Amino acid sequence: MKRSGLIGFAVAGAIALAGCQQAPEASNATAPTPSATPTVSGVRALPEAAQLKLAFRTTYGKDGAAQVQEDDAGVINVKPGQLLWIGDTAVLLSPGANESDCHACSGALAIAYLKPQGDGFAVTGKWPTLVRGSGWGAEPEWRVTNEFTDNPAIYVESGDTAQGYSCGGASITELKPDGPVQSERVWLSASNEGAVDDTTGKTFGGEPLIRLEGKITDIVKGKSFAVQASGTAKFVERYDYRDGKFVPLQKESRLSC
Repeated sequence: MKRSGLIGFAVAGAIALAGCQQAPEASNATAPTPSATPTVSGVRALPEAAQLKLAFRTTYGKDGAAQVQEDDAGVINVKPGQLLWIGDTAVLLSPGANESDCHACSGALAIAYLKPQGDGFAVTGKWPTLVRGSGWGAEPEWRVTNEFTDNPAIYVESGDTAQGYSCGGASITELKPDGPVQSERVWLSASNEGAVDDTTGKTFGGEPLIRLEGKITDIVKGKSFAVQASGTAKFVERYDYRDGKFVPLQKESRLSC
């Protein structure tokens, strides 16, 4: 037999052998079934803007603007600000300016807690003036932060000036599932510059110039943070998270009024 014939015979045999081999058995393993996405229904199915509008109307009985009043805070004209969800609880934040623009009159950030009820809401709690701003009737400069606590918190800086003395600080209000909890005031600045005589360099009471600015540093979420002060003096003040709120470790802040 010629060499070319032998090659052809070998190739044909290999093809025949391959055709006789059995296909591997199909695996008995069942492919995992993708988990279904939970269906959102009721009020949570609405667009965010519609949820905010409905929450404000449910809380205050009006759209766009309303008035709140509590204790000695005066009349606050609030408007829809932001709606947060903490689990199954909706938290409505409504900033407002005070009707009076006096030096000691402050605006507020009204807080309301709501629960879904059918296609709407039911109010479970209100804190109209827990979070306040500075004077002259202005609404607080606020923001929601996750830096300090496990739950979202409202952070507001405010200050005051009188007779040449000024000081400033911050409030941290944690939005816990069962209601807001405000920590003790965090002092951030102090100055007597406006009361210092240019000739003597001291105040009428003989105090030297004080000009201090503090910055929050070393934040350990849910545990502690520090305030690093600089200016006419340098020092550190510390705050720990105890019994659900931040408290100062020092008896009296050097940055307070």
